[in-house]
Amino acid sequence: MHRSLRRTLSAVVAALLALALLAAPSWAGPPRHDEDFRVNPYLQNPSSTSMSVTWFSTTDRPGLLRLRAVDGHPRTRVWRTTPEEQPVLEYTQAELDEEIAGLEPGSWLLDGGSFKHVLDLTDLEPGTTYEYTVHQGRSRFTERFHTAPAADDWDSIRFIAMSDSETEPRGRVQYREWAPGLGGENRPAAQGSAWAETFGTAQLLGEDVLRYALTEDDGYRRNLDVVDARDPDFVLNTGDLVQGGGYQPGWDEWFRHNAGSAGSGLSSTPVLPAFGNWESFGALNGGYGTPEDRSIVVQSRAKYHAYFDAPGNGHPELTDSFYRIDYGPITVLTLDANNGVPDDAPANYPEDEQAEGREYFGPGTDTQNNFTRAEYEAAGGTDLADFHPGSAQWTWAEANLADARAAGQIVFVQFHHVPYSSGEHGLPMYHADTSGQGGTPMRIYHDMFERYGVTAVISGHSEMFERSLVDADGDGVGVGYYDVGVSGDGLRGERRDGGSFADPLLSYNEFSQWTADQHEAEQWAVVDGVPQLIDGGKHYGHLEVDVRRTSTGATVTFTPVYVFPVLDSEYEVVRTERRTYDDVVTLELDASGRIVG
Repeated sequence: MHRSLRRTLSAVVAALLALALLAAPSWAGPPRHDEDFRVNPYLQNPSSTSMSVTWFSTTDRPGLLRLRAVDGHPRTRVWRTTPEEQPVLEYTQAELDEEIAGLEPGSWLLDGGSFKHVLDLTDLEPGTTYEYTVHQGRSRFTERFHTAPAADDWDSIRFIAMSDSETEPRGRVQYREWAPGLGGENRPAAQGSAWAETFGTAQLLGEDVLRYALTEDDGYRRNLDVVDARDPDFVLNTGDLVQGGGYQPGWDEWFRHNAGSAGSGLSSTPVLPAFGNWESFGALNGGYGTPEDRSIVVQSRAKYHAYFDAPGNGHPELTDSFYRIDYGPITVLTLDANNGVPDDAPANYPEDEQAEGREYFGPGTDTQNNFTRAEYEAAGGTDLADFHPGSAQWTWAEANLADARAAGQIVFVQFHHVPYSSGEHGLPMYHADTSGQGGTPMRIYHDMFERYGVTAVISGHSEMFERSLVDADGDGVGVGYYDVGVSGDGLRGERRDGGSFADPLLSYNEFSQWTADQHEAEQWAVVDGVPQLIDGGKHYGHLEVDVRRTSTGATVTFTPVYVFPVLDSEYEVVRTERRTYDDVVTLELDASGRIVG
């Protein structure tokens, strides 16, 4: 039975189960009170025989989880939790005092404490649907999940890749600047038009540009609605989940959408997250701190560790930084691209040594100039993972790629800093126009990825939709690289070779095959007397990946999806529609999991 059909039946089954629970003495209790959950149960670390369930409560009362197979043995298994208080998730005084224009003061803050509950559900059956009910205080929460199939017994798997949601309470009222791309010359005027008066304008490259038609909050929520409707088996999130890892309201917003009042898709679909650069940023609590005190960076990353628990990698101090998940025939390796050694910064390059235009002198060593490893460790941090040859992460990555390839797995890799980019973060540290956060140092992994037959590498960071293809050994196969940084924040485009949108494209990424910015023209028409975007352009979205078994191996189809807002004549949002860009790519894989050239 397909998961969508199983889920269609779940409401009826859940209702019957709820009645039974109320009637049974051991399950009896008052009606559900959701305030006992600070964060709803959410899923991590899926496999064929296990699943991790995590939730946060507002009090230190132990929780209880009951689990049963929907179509299998009627036996119910029970787990009890020992909650752990998470002081790192408490609000700071700056957060308590924050005011956001357009929102009622403090309306985004949550009451109660923050107590973590984690259960590793083991000895499960492959390819099986389970229903679980969590009892927390006077609250109950019921959902279903599906274990991964066995690696040798599967038909199809679907997963979604997202990045750069960068949630914050301000996103509820903030419309993002909308960088003009192909077809942007047909937009309504940035001064005096009804669109500009409705959604506002912003300054980009010294010009007034329109803001997008959905708030960041609404865009992310509608994006997740589309994801949930597609019933994926798991979701990759390559980082920059929040607008500052040290900013607790940002995390509250992310979980409000994913395991809370606005949506709870991760209660039935497991998430595989990665560290992004924003997860090291303290936002209003001090940004990246100072060279003398980087404790806010340590605290920011500690919040990420509080929320996510990855399988071990043999390096306890680096747990969660890089890890492996095997979902049936699929292996996903997650890397941490946030700190290279030796540390680097644009200030290290005198003007006469800086690259200009399309000059490229090599990948560089570091992806961020915000703090050094020594400064971070002086503040007590121990979890920075270097990614260069000889590092623990590099050695681990090669060993796991070799193991997955020997097992005939279909291999994907995710990390935050996209190595090949036409966008904001596509330039190395020594370039005159670098952002100081370029992803080019991660290019050092390409030969390894190509040698072990990685199907695709998925990243974010430049906040645009782009696909690149790199075939260094010239065998006609190569590795595809995706930037999927369009979850709910930036709507950026390709960089210009100059200071205005009138300048030509820089085209720094010679491996680029497609961008939404320059291959999906905005199409405008007058509808009911007002200019309307009727198709194309840059929007919030995600990458859908479908893996299907064949008689000779498998096919993998990559579909770039965007969530299109349909407006009425008053520029009110009537609905949003799931649409796909014209860059659907299907690869054929052989029985060993390698792409067929």
